[in-house]
Amino acid sequence: MHFASLIKKNALNSHVWHLWPGHFACKGGFLALFLLFMIAMAARAELMPEEVAIIAMENNENSKALAEHYTQARGIPPSHILFLSAKPQEEISRGSWEEEYRPALLSWLKENDPDKKLRCLVTTWDVPLRIAKRKSTSRTAVARAEFLADSRKRRMEQFNGVLKSLEELAGGTGREFRPLPASASIRELAKRLDPALSAAKQHLSRITSPDDRKTAGRALERLFVMAGGSGAALRMAAARADLSNLSPEQALRLGKAGGRIEGFQQALRALGSLPDSVARDVQMLNLVQANTGLVGSIQWIDQQQELLEKNETYSSFDSELSLIYWPDYPLFRWYPNLLSYKYDGAGIDPKRQMMVARLTAPTLDLAKGLVDKALAVEKTGLKGKVYLDARGFTPDTGEGKVSYYGQYDQSLRDLAARLKQHTSLEVVLNSQSSLFAVGECPDAALYCGWSSPENYVDAFGWQPGAVGYHLGGSEAAPLQKPGSPAWCAAMLEDGITATLGAVYEPYLQAFPLPDLFFSTLLTGKYTLAETYYRTKPFNSWAMVLVGDPLYNPYKNNPLLHEDNLPDELNPKKRAEAAAAARRKPQEEEASPPVEQPPAEEPEPESPEEALPQLPGINNE
Repeated sequence: MHFASLIKKNALNSHVWHLWPGHFACKGGFLALFLLFMIAMAARAELMPEEVAIIAMENNENSKALAEHYTQARGIPPSHILFLSAKPQEEISRGSWEEEYRPALLSWLKENDPDKKLRCLVTTWDVPLRIAKRKSTSRTAVARAEFLADSRKRRMEQFNGVLKSLEELAGGTGREFRPLPASASIRELAKRLDPALSAAKQHLSRITSPDDRKTAGRALERLFVMAGGSGAALRMAAARADLSNLSPEQALRLGKAGGRIEGFQQALRALGSLPDSVARDVQMLNLVQANTGLVGSIQWIDQQQELLEKNETYSSFDSELSLIYWPDYPLFRWYPNLLSYKYDGAGIDPKRQMMVARLTAPTLDLAKGLVDKALAVEKTGLKGKVYLDARGFTPDTGEGKVSYYGQYDQSLRDLAARLKQHTSLEVVLNSQSSLFAVGECPDAALYCGWSSPENYVDAFGWQPGAVGYHLGGSEAAPLQKPGSPAWCAAMLEDGITATLGAVYEPYLQAFPLPDLFFSTLLTGKYTLAETYYRTKPFNSWAMVLVGDPLYNPYKNNPLLHEDNLPDELNPKKRAEAAAAARRKPQEEEASPPVEQPPAEEPEPESPEEALPQLPGINNE
């Protein structure tokens, strides 16, 4: 096994702390029934008006008028309006959020909702939309940058020492040792390390004295572990071992080593859930180096330096508001949405996370109309056609990688097939490179598509109550700007009743998969807010939901039965799959099964290109 091949295997994906349910010592049909019960219980009762609070701006008449309109229309107690006294502004600083807005909101919630009965917050006209990225000159950012630079320099010195020792162990090269520069890339490290290890190994095979060979072998093993860590040594040993002929003692040792690596990964995930700081970096770096050696630790440092330079610590106000009850957490990119279906049955207290939606539009009348149309349509059910604008991309790149464009495009096609098979809806699927043309989509009730960034195409005749979203970049950055070409504002101005989008570049994976979102909505069992939070992946990120969170267009006329939901959302299929996964280890071995964490989220893909996977970060 070449050392270069271990670089990708050393990826730790630890930026997000994942939670998962413990295993159950049950068998057969009872286990499936029990898991079905747990999954069903995970979805709480439908969101009710008394579980909603509204955030409005105290010194803004439009904001107050919209808040009052919503309380009267939905029967929300007037005492559930929280007035912010700050000056209306679309974007606030990270410092303002942390030092002013968040404390004020927490104080109101503590006083007015001590039992945490509220489940949803609604932001209204002129409530801040965006939270800017943290300043790169902040004390934390500067301290971390200095620590990481110094740590890389020292580890490069140690790595050069390993290289020199390997060359000496191989009998020398006949020329003066050439150290790598402090700025050497990971590929340059691997390019020097692989031949040095091979040369040392070949020299070892030529040593005739058993004692000398044993001494040299121990030295080579020590240098290999220094370079690649205990994890690399274990993987190489496992690759070379005949696992079917291991002695009980060898199998026990291999199992213990694997357990140590799993423990290390769990510790790294736990540390990754903490706010970034030098103290956290010290602990994470020590763990990374123990498992992946100098090469892995240098790679981890490079990744952290890249994160610091990009400084993707921005978010929408609403997405940050979802975590109002959470203690400090990392700000780089996103944090997992624990109300997602992925965490059903995980024992996570849903009161620790808020659903958030926004009532706003290019004009006050349009914003009020989001509520009025929702209420009217709930009585009759949403009528109209489904328009899905795909591109014909495939999920498989043919290179062993996932195409995220293809994944979302396939989700559009899966949704079309599902609705054609299991509902009476008229579905129009476009798989051409061109978008739906102007006026091509009359009677539009549901829509999802992409392309044409910040350039809305007026193809739709929106039905009252229509729901749709456009997969794109910062399409929700202006929401109150009449005449904006961005898709969210333009769709709202054109007559759509609910939409979602991003206020900064979100990466594609921040959007709910269309098949999951619309299938959930069509069951009539979930309100708009519940549908969104059940299917969106992240919080503390760039996304925002626009519309009445209580809106349930199919409550009185459901069009899709739960049995026909995608497998990820289908309670019966999920329970059966979970039961089978838990039974399998019991059938194969006598020891109780060890529950594995859920798979990491896929690497994100920007509209330009996906960034390479690096250790210490999850989801790109």
